[in-house]
Amino acid sequence: MDDPETIFTAPALAERKRRVFMEQHDLSKIQKLQEKGKSDKIIKYLSSSDDTVVVAALEALSRIKDEDSVNSIAHMIDNPDTKIRIEAAKALGSIGTEYAKTYLLHRLNAEQDETVKAAIKEALHTLAEHH
Repeated sequence: MDDPETIFTAPALAERKRRVFMEQHDLSKIQKLQEKGKSDKIIKYLSSSDDTVVVAALEALSRIKDEDSVNSIAHMIDNPDTKIRIEAAKALGSIGTEYAKTYLLHRLNAEQDETVKAAIKEALHTLAEHH
């Protein structure tokens, strides 16, 4: 979190403006890559330090439904950020391979957060409906 004392200094404002610009640029790029079905390039955004960008990348991978991206998505379900774990569970449920199912079942037993557990259960339900 930004320090309230320094949030309005010129360097702090410039840095915030730069971060917002980069986030918007990344989100736009992810959208274009999704339209082209370029999951291999979207996967690179999973390592972003910006959780909004990571969530957008997971959503895009979920829409593309490329089975080759399942392993990269599965790694994200161990992320410390709850939003990212929830989105990773949704993406795995949407893509729906046997590996995704196995990983979701494994993670369901290990997950401590009830909101994430609910997302994993929903993903397993989605997976079951489509197979």
